[in-house]
Amino acid sequence: MGMEGRSVPEVDQVAPVPVGPSVQADEATSDKTAVGGRLLATLGSRHVRLFLALIWGVLLFVAFQPGLMSSDSLNMLWQGQTGEYSDWHSPFFAFLLGKAFLLTGSTWPVLALQLLGLALGPVALVGGVAGRRGLAALALLGVYWVIPSTWAVGVTLWKDVLNAVALLWAVVLLTRGRPGWAFVCLIAATLTRHNAITASMLLVPMVVARVPALMKERGRPVIAGVLLLAVLAIAPGFVERVVGAQKTWIGGALLVFDVAGVYSREPLAMEGSPLVERWKWDAAKLSSIYDTRGVSPMLWGDPARGAISPVEVLAAKEPLTREWLRVVRTYPGAYLRHRWASFVATLGLVGFSDIYYRETGAYHRQIDRNDLGLKLRTHTAVHRGLVSMRDAWPDVVARGGLWLLLAVVLAGVGWRRRARDGGLMFCVAASGVTYALAYLPVSVSAEYRFFYWTAISVFAAAALWLARPASRTA
Repeated sequence: MGMEGRSVPEVDQVAPVPVGPSVQADEATSDKTAVGGRLLATLGSRHVRLFLALIWGVLLFVAFQPGLMSSDSLNMLWQGQTGEYSDWHSPFFAFLLGKAFLLTGSTWPVLALQLLGLALGPVALVGGVAGRRGLAALALLGVYWVIPSTWAVGVTLWKDVLNAVALLWAVVLLTRGRPGWAFVCLIAATLTRHNAITASMLLVPMVVARVPALMKERGRPVIAGVLLLAVLAIAPGFVERVVGAQKTWIGGALLVFDVAGVYSREPLAMEGSPLVERWKWDAAKLSSIYDTRGVSPMLWGDPARGAISPVEVLAAKEPLTREWLRVVRTYPGAYLRHRWASFVATLGLVGFSDIYYRETGAYHRQIDRNDLGLKLRTHTAVHRGLVSMRDAWPDVVARGGLWLLLAVVLAGVGWRRRARDGGLMFCVAASGVTYALAYLPVSVSAEYRFFYWTAISVFAAAALWLARPASRTA
């Protein structure tokens, strides 16, 4: 019998996996990509931002403690020590300085408070963004940490700095759904400067919007906003009355500056002026003491050249007020030209070839002479390095005009995306804009510190831009 042969199934032959150099190169590339991705993820994480911010704050504290202090700072410290306050400066800030000194024999606690607020505020605003957005946040914070527009002013014990810190943390608390504490920060900010309400008022609607009970009826938000604004308006005067602040009439400095500005542009306005007779002014003396960049030469200059004192200004309150009203009504064009020239100088949009803004208008560089033993440790490497970094930057970064422009741009961006964040980014940037513009009718000194909140608001608004609502993909 023949046997039928069964077919044997064919087995597919599998080609051997090559193990040559090309595969090893692909694996190495893949490993490098993974390592690079992990590195970028780490750099863009919240923990890295927090760590670097704290290092930044510590270095600044070590380099500049107990804090740079001008004559204004020392005067407020004296008021806080003695309890003899005046309405020329903020009794609130003077109280903090004085109590810090009485408790520690120094002013370093106030410096620590300022630096802690400036260090942690922007980090809190960007939140937990990660990935590419986290890297963008780190880049933004890197600029914030390096540029002297932030830290070189932040290490000075000025009411302008505490004002910016309080406003910054009002924004942080708003993002955390804490409207009550945010309003407390707005009150603190308003107590620091006579015109600080121009910044605080733009954030009041955001406080109201975060109280659900106030948003149930159409009229409630308006009523609540008006009441909160009234609280901010009366708070400084209430505190001054409580502490018995001496009346020094700081508004007199503005009026005498304006009158001199009109006289310098319209010499005919001096005819029959009671101030000219009272203070023995003439065209020559006026030209030697009047400077569009500030009133200081007039109030603290050489009496032989026509300078007067704040005491003399206070004594002439009634005739000075009448004369101011007269020259403004009679010579409105000269008054407006004077105001505009002063505001442009305050913004730092003039004098690019002289040294005023680098020497005086940009930063304070020391602790002024005092008998309290307050001195800087200028011999340390950290101090010398930061001072060198500060002086190496062009002074254009310490001119208010730059930051006003950036704040206007970010306000425009915030307005277009107001439906996404409820208008918070817009209100923050607009707060910086209104604070800067408020100096147009009242500026009496061309100094960058008056625009410090405007600069900080730029970084705060940019941080809010990066920290988009959770519903949007990063």
